[in-house]
Amino acid sequence: MFKAAIESLRPRQWTKNFLVFGALFFVPGALLIPSLFGRAVLAFLLFSFAAGAGYLINDIKDIGYDRSHPRKRNRPIASGRLGIGVAMMWVVILVVIVLVAGYWLDITEVTLPPAATHLDGVAYPFLWTAGGYLILTFVYSMWLRRVPMLDVLVISVGFTLRAVAGAVALKVIISPWLLICTGLLALYLALGKRRQELVRLNNNVANGEKPDPSSIRPALAGYSVTLLDQLLIISASLILMSYSLYTFLHSEASDPRLMLTIPFVIYGVFRYHSLLLNESFGEAPDEVLLADRPLAMCILLWAIAVTVLLLWPGSVHLPAV
Repeated sequence: MFKAAIESLRPRQWTKNFLVFGALFFVPGALLIPSLFGRAVLAFLLFSFAAGAGYLINDIKDIGYDRSHPRKRNRPIASGRLGIGVAMMWVVILVVIVLVAGYWLDITEVTLPPAATHLDGVAYPFLWTAGGYLILTFVYSMWLRRVPMLDVLVISVGFTLRAVAGAVALKVIISPWLLICTGLLALYLALGKRRQELVRLNNNVANGEKPDPSSIRPALAGYSVTLLDQLLIISASLILMSYSLYTFLHSEASDPRLMLTIPFVIYGVFRYHSLLLNESFGEAPDEVLLADRPLAMCILLWAIAVTVLLLWPGSVHLPAV
């Protein structure tokens, strides 16, 4: 039962919570302060637990849909390996851990590098962020996931809150550019997931299968493959434009070296888009990031490049995240 509970937390999908480390990377010098690195790791674990609680609630609500899905039917709750009562107990335990540890992050003092701007005037920012994420996850599972367009926008907001959590855990000012880039990337991934779900459904119908209505995501009724392809192109364009502007507007002393990371972002978006259209990947974005070696290598090289450029003497210095 313990193993089934851990599986229900979907550790493979915790890769989404690496966004929490965004503040640690983009505040020059933060990586060199062990206490800040430790706070970022704790924030990552807490948001992973919060996401796990959301997955449990979602699996309880989606038990009928999952049982009719070719892959999701093997999930612990759908398969009966984890009872609903036990799953709810785990939800309560995880929420308590998140709130208690989040309170500790808020009340403890931090030592910031000179380039960072301290976050002042906001009481319990991590608690507000984590609490907002938990509420948003619950509302999404109960209602918003059924509403076309709103379902993907809520997912985008959830990812943005991860980036916010990383910054408030370090108690630094949040750049709106960080939030914009994060939200647009999450929106793009969510639209890709909806596209692949719709493609799979259309293929099943074309092959003469009659899917159980309970196995169809309600929000898919408001989408078409053509519409989603157009929205994906718009989202991809906005991602590239926003990230480019981020590197332009955050250069100091005419030092444009952070702009050297733009090709990594362009290749990453193009690679993922090609996997969506040509390889029919994207229904599980976390699995694509782990399984596709060129894409994983691109992300790794981008992270290394950003780290080196922000730490190298005379490179780009950002006053805040």
